[in-house]
Amino acid sequence: METRIEKYKRKKRTVWRNMMSTPKLLLFLATSFIIYLLSTGLWVRTLYHSTYKDLIDTALTINIMSVGFFIIVGFANIKPIVIFFKSLIKIAFTVWVVLLVQFSALSQEEQKAWVILCGLFFVYLEVFLDFNDMFHGLKEFQSNKIKFLNNKFFEDYSLPLSLLLTSLLNIILSFFIIDLLNALSG
Repeated sequence: METRIEKYKRKKRTVWRNMMSTPKLLLFLATSFIIYLLSTGLWVRTLYHSTYKDLIDTALTINIMSVGFFIIVGFANIKPIVIFFKSLIKIAFTVWVVLLVQFSALSQEEQKAWVILCGLFFVYLEVFLDFNDMFHGLKEFQSNKIKFLNNKFFEDYSLPLSLLLTSLLNIILSFFIIDLLNALSG
């Protein structure tokens, strides 16, 4: 049987742990966002000296907007809302954006820019949401070596972890972009 003093100490630890979880999450999210921006800077730097220089600023703005939209949808993490947004993304980009841009009165260059920028927004947002779903789908995971790596950690920190995983993809892809640009210009 737990004494009154032990119960008070346990409640105090629980309250303190709950109070500190939000600042830790926000700090981890801010750090992940900075790492994501640095990884995005790798492919921005490689494309900055190419013929796509005019699209870079807008692409970077669109990319940051997709991160912001992901954080808003991800914090809610209500499965029907996430599925609704993923379905909306697929339909909006694969059907309506492409159709509207192709049959618009825009020049060929403007049409290409619209398709590239919309694709950048929708694809990155869908990747973020897929990674978030992956981290929430880990059930009964517990690392033997690192004790805090468990399914609760992955669920609580799914947003920053999704940003970090996408940062890793950006870093890997930036090296392929460099090789592709060298092959095309060489």
